Amino acid sequence: MKKFWRGLLTGMLGIGMVFGSLSAASAAPTPKDIQGHWAQSKVQDWLDKGYLTGYPDGTFKPNKAITRAEYVALINRLFSFKDTATVTFTDVKTSSWAYSEVAKAVKAGYIRGYENNTFRPGNPITRQEAAVIAANVLRLSNDTTSTTFKDAAQISIWARGAVAATANLKIINGYPNGTFAPKKSLTRAEAVNIVGNSAAHYSGGASATPTPTPTPSATPAPTPSAGTGGGGGGDTVVYPTVSGATYSHVGAVTADVYLTSNVTGSVYYVVAPGTAALPTVNDVYLGSAGSGVAVANKGFKAATAGSTVSFSVYGLTADTNYSAFIILVDQYGNKSLSAARLDFKTAASTVTGITYAAPGASTTVTSVVYVTYGAVGNPAGQIRYVVIPSDPSIATGAAAPNAVQVWNGQNAAGTAVGSGWRGTLPTVAAGTRTPITITGLASGKEYKVYLVAGNGSGGYSSVEVVTVQTK
Repeated sequence: MKKFWRGLLTGMLGIGMVFGSLSAASAAPTPKDIQGHWAQSKVQDWLDKGYLTGYPDGTFKPNKAITRAEYVALINRLFSFKDTATVTFTDVKTSSWAYSEVAKAVKAGYIRGYENNTFRPGNPITRQEAAVIAANVLRLSNDTTSTTFKDAAQISIWARGAVAATANLKIINGYPNGTFAPKKSLTRAEAVNIVGNSAAHYSGGASATPTPTPTPSATPAPTPSAGTGGGGGGDTVVYPTVSGATYSHVGAVTADVYLTSNVTGSVYYVVAPGTAALPTVNDVYLGSAGSGVAVANKGFKAATAGSTVSFSVYGLTADTNYSAFIILVDQYGNKSLSAARLDFKTAASTVTGITYAAPGASTTVTSVVYVTYGAVGNPAGQIRYVVIPSDPSIATGAAAPNAVQVWNGQNAAGTAVGSGWRGTLPTVAAGTRTPITITGLASGKEYKVYLVAGNGSGGYSSVEVVTVQTK
């Protein structure tokens, strides 16, 4: 543990945005606002050792919420995650101090953003999100999802395995009233507690890479889902499986994937360039395509049994082979026995093509899409788009308009869409990421935004598609 604490002391350097500046290791005054606090002993111990300091006004603010960016910064320093990956989240700017920290977390594979491709760095991190991070960093098994918390039903499906695993090891504890409060903001005191508890289950020290939990020789039998017996209660296991995985079309930098789930739960996917070997189910669940394999895109989405699920993939490179690896996790936490694979190749790029497209933030009635035309140094161009409500009854995306129809503001039937759901960016500077704000949308609905660049003389780029979801 001495090695661990030396690593932690080094790691805490520069994390003033989380816990203040680091002082020399010596007995420290007790902040006036931790006296009698449940975390007083651990916080005081860390203060005495110089691992962190309080605020200039003599307080520690133990009950202040810690943000998502601050928390990943702490994790990165604690576990010495230094390698970075490309950040595609639309709300994490390269000019922000959080960019490099999020880039490290993405590379380490322990975080996911939201379905609209945002990370929300300034938002307080929730207790269930902290549980997922701890489980991912320590490579804990998520196979068991049952807990004794009174509010267990309030834990999101995607977090149940992590909450169960971390609670079992006493990394994150519940409250005296028997609840876990999964969506409650994590406090600074709780963050210190989780860090300390995680250290007890981390044998490699802060300077070493966490050792993954060995993969079992056989897949554990999942908890039986609704069976085939009378009244829907039999004991036949229904394994989550993917069927009909295909794509409606593939552009130069985006692709639209469709599939059918046999269970209600969530779809998890990763997209990797080339022809990588099939990753394990847990790799995909953790947002990885396997050791040493680059990941171009990853995400998750809710699924309903028997219904079509679609998701758009972003951040791709033109004229490149990719493989999408997909698994399902049902509402009980059971996972697919193996990942499904879908291979595709992106379209070739053009000087007048779209080189980037991804979703931004959404409200109840608006959504933002970011798009880049061409490359720096090329002449300005024009981009047109149409917005079409997603239709879960269409299993292959047959309703996707072609390039000429998008250019003319039409849907796949050749009918003009409403004036608020089509638009033109007449002059777009090449190489500049440009926001498109779409208004007049309905609350809680999903839409497909189809984009095309062209010159109006019969030359059009491939169609790019971005999925947006209003609140």
